[in-house]
Amino acid sequence: MRYVKVIFGFILVLLGIIFIIENLPVLQHAVTIKLDLYFLKVESAPIPLWVMVLFSFFLGVFTAFLYFFMEHFRQRQTIRQLRHNLEIMGNELKKAGAAAGSATAPLQAADQAPAQAEEQGKQE
Repeated sequence: MRYVKVIFGFILVLLGIIFIIENLPVLQHAVTIKLDLYFLKVESAPIPLWVMVLFSFFLGVFTAFLYFFMEHFRQRQTIRQLRHNLEIMGNELKKAGAAAGSATAPLQAADQAPAQAEEQGKQE
């Protein structure tokens, strides 16, 4: 499955490069970004459109990476908590089994006492 992901990623990057090469004349036009508020006016220097496309692409990749990293971190915390709970329950189960075993020992001895008395009565 890992190789499929690598091949798919390679094909995706290759298609992006082909897109930029085929549309280079259009993507070479300069673009300026403006922010015009009532009290603030900001304008960027002319930037080629292909730079904006690549910036947007990598911003999206970075955002997706952050999302999946946080999700992975949450899952690891959940797994760690569940393993801890499983360990606690296993210890409680062992204690309950030991307590049940010690509680049934006198009952088994009591059940065996009449049987032993009958055997002794038959032998006499």
